Amino acid sequence: MLLISTYQDLLLEIETYEEMLESYEREQYAIYRLLRNPGIDYPRYLELQTALNNKTAIVQSILEDKKETQKEVLKKLEKLEGLEYKIAYKRFIEGKTINEIADELYISESWAKKKSAEVGKQVK
Repeated sequence: MLLISTYQDLLLEIETYEEMLESYEREQYAIYRLLRNPGIDYPRYLELQTALNNKTAIVQSILEDKKETQKEVLKKLEKLEGLEYKIAYKRFIEGKTINEIADELYISESWAKKKSAEVGKQVK
């Protein structure tokens, strides 16, 4: 598992699915307003409503799974301590490079690379 890009991608996916749900809420309101139209084709309204409900349920389920994955990743990181935690957090959560981590933590780049590889194995 490529945790570095995966976690950043995961956050982006969560944000995207949350925006989709907001969009569906606005669509729900628009469909509801159709009922106030005296010439509404009721079977068409039901078709639109059912399709929207299905899309919403799917996206909610995916979003719940993504958030659970996020919690699991953070739980694994919390098991680390000291330098390992700092390296893992900067690498996986903040998306920093080995060079940036080494500079920020005042350690050699080779040591940061070695510890990052060790941490990567632990959090898989």
